[in-house]
Amino acid sequence: MRILVLWRQCAVDSKMRKTDIDHAFSLYKYDTKNEYFYFNIYNGRFAEDYSWIEEKMFDAVIFHYTAMELRGLDQRWNNFLQLMTNVWREYPCKKVIMAQDDYKFTERIWNLALGIKADTIYTIIRECDHPILYPKDKMGNIKIKVILTGYVEEDYINKLHLQSHRDRKYDVVYRACKPPYNYGKHSQMKYELATFFDQKLKNTGLVCDLANTDHNKGAMLGDSWFAFLASSRITVGCLGGSGLADIKGIYWKKVAEYMTLHPEASYEETKAACFPEVEENLTGVISPRIFDAAITRTCQVLIGEDYQDILRPGTDYIVLDKGFGNINEVTEKMKDIDYCEEIANNCYERVVKSQNYTYAKLAKQIADDMGQIDHEKMHSDELSKYIEGMCKKNNETVMDEIRLKGIG
Repeated sequence: MRILVLWRQCAVDSKMRKTDIDHAFSLYKYDTKNEYFYFNIYNGRFAEDYSWIEEKMFDAVIFHYTAMELRGLDQRWNNFLQLMTNVWREYPCKKVIMAQDDYKFTERIWNLALGIKADTIYTIIRECDHPILYPKDKMGNIKIKVILTGYVEEDYINKLHLQSHRDRKYDVVYRACKPPYNYGKHSQMKYELATFFDQKLKNTGLVCDLANTDHNKGAMLGDSWFAFLASSRITVGCLGGSGLADIKGIYWKKVAEYMTLHPEASYEETKAACFPEVEENLTGVISPRIFDAAITRTCQVLIGEDYQDILRPGTDYIVLDKGFGNINEVTEKMKDIDYCEEIANNCYERVVKSQNYTYAKLAKQIADDMGQIDHEKMHSDELSKYIEGMCKKNNETVMDEIRLKGIG
């Protein structure tokens, strides 16, 4: 089958998160039975950029989650939605959407799915929350399937030269970007962890590098992220995701306007001003950095005991109670080098060595679903070369635009 992947690269590779690149290209890398062609939508392409597409070309089109991030940009998304509906609505192929951060601007995912007559939406949202974000009366016969936010990229296992815990530079490391307040109290936790542990671990003798970031400023991107994790015995963390659903983006807009006028406002103040009656109603999801820490055999201290049955509390990670009541006990465990290394090795065995959570598994899952096509279009080397050429032309144009604007 010939499969077109619409994705969004908005910076040079070194300035993008590894997870985004690994996730998008896992299909091409690990599904050798099908042909994949990547078309960078950047900030939305023009109609003429798609004019070469003919009915004989594609058996499936995938809207990767990086492309779906465009929905946060109002006018660009509206133009993109209209164009995609025109291009794909009656196009005879399987149509798939891969969404992440589904809790924001969810209605725009619905609109695209219905506009192109999508077959499947792959979501990171747990099934228990589907009635909130993907209600049956809205989605009709569109299949909603669960995948993870990230997976184990096996290439990194072979590239990394890991030291024993006793030889690592740091005892504890962490980085996190401050999430917008419209994601609720739950999402603020990952940002608050840096400050909390920085205070609690003072005078303990533990060597720490704990900091928050301003978006990508101060963040560890590319290979530096894995090198950072591998330099430490321990990292801390919690479930990702949002505590509440902002389906229409109303809270996002209110918070943005309020923070413009009150940039130093606390979460509690902002919530009282922007969405005082809204209760948190979503379940957190496991984040890609948990898999990254497993790869580097870095012991994890995580809040709570529910990590989607992937990690076992007390065995694959050290449990920090949600109210932080056991912090003294946790700190003593963090000082025990041999214990932490044992926990890290347990996590490695379960998550990495088991090969249950690899990008290869993700690619197989998607490919197996794609295989259910009634009339596959005829294979043609000449046509494939033409498609590859048109995608390459577009992608080079996009990268020229990015470099011209000085991004990355």
